[in-house]
Amino acid sequence: MFCPKCGKETDASGKFCQWCGYDIASIPVKPVIVPEEEEGPEVGVHAGLGRRFIAFIVDAILILLIGIVVITFFSMTNGVRYALYLAQGASIYDLTEAATWDAPLGPIVAAFGMLIIIVPWLYFAGFESSRSQATPGKVLTHIMVTDMEGNKPTFARVTLRHFGKFISAIPVFLGFLAIGLTKKRQGLHDKIGNCLVLLED
Repeated sequence: MFCPKCGKETDASGKFCQWCGYDIASIPVKPVIVPEEEEGPEVGVHAGLGRRFIAFIVDAILILLIGIVVITFFSMTNGVRYALYLAQGASIYDLTEAATWDAPLGPIVAAFGMLIIIVPWLYFAGFESSRSQATPGKVLTHIMVTDMEGNKPTFARVTLRHFGKFISAIPVFLGFLAIGLTKKRQGLHDKIGNCLVLLED
């Protein structure tokens, strides 16, 4: 430390300055103020659970319609038909002429993989990383997806956010319910993708 009287550096463990003898032990110690950690810039008004749920319902209907068109175009309807037969109690061996369990399995996996994984992923990631930063459902409800600074998110970021929804759904959709409980209205999938959902300006 430096002596306040002579200005020279002295041993802080002693009571007196080693140069001028000034009583340095009587100098009051100023508390060190640690600045609070900032939570990040305020980038807009965060969209609530109700508005986001309405947007999701609109998007789910559109995804279903697009999915039907896609599996019809790529001749994947057999997979859906096989799955419906199984749901009605049919034997998996009776579904194809080969009469083996694996013959209908490929079409079922392909059709539902397209409906549940591929189409929703490209729909959400494509729209949310576009210029509008919003799916049609979000446009209708005047909300959009951003990164943590309020900028347009990348395709990779919204892809991570989309697949985080599968984690948000386990268990009993608790990750989605967090939207109504957190300060920035973030679900678990929003936190995974480091994204915000904001009201449009």
